[in-house]
Amino acid sequence: MLQEPTITPEREAAVARVVRETIEERFAGEFVFDPIRVIPMVDEWGPDATGETYLRIIIVFDGDQKKLDPAWTGSLIRRLRPKLIEVGVNDSPSPSWVEKSEWEHLQRRLHRSQTKARRGPA
Repeated sequence: MLQEPTITPEREAAVARVVRETIEERFAGEFVFDPIRVIPMVDEWGPDATGETYLRIIIVFDGDQKKLDPAWTGSLIRRLRPKLIEVGVNDSPSPSWVEKSEWEHLQRRLHRSQTKARRGPA
């Protein structure tokens, strides 16, 4: 069984800060971004799985989704990568955008999957 990847609170805060600064620079005043969750993951699915750690970044936003620029949000990885490397984070980011109204449901699902992972196979 693979060991769950971990992240230090300091490193998680650094990643969240970089993400927040980057998206607020683009969407200043149009949205509230809270929370921004950083979850280390291992690429272990499918025939192309590398076993490498990456960072699942969940960006919870409150605002008119129609104002999210898909070209900009789609290129967020490219914008984040060099900034994360500057702060010493070499794991690839994998951002996803979640509406505030959906966050509670997703949070419950994340909690269940993390609890299940800690228990191991049934």
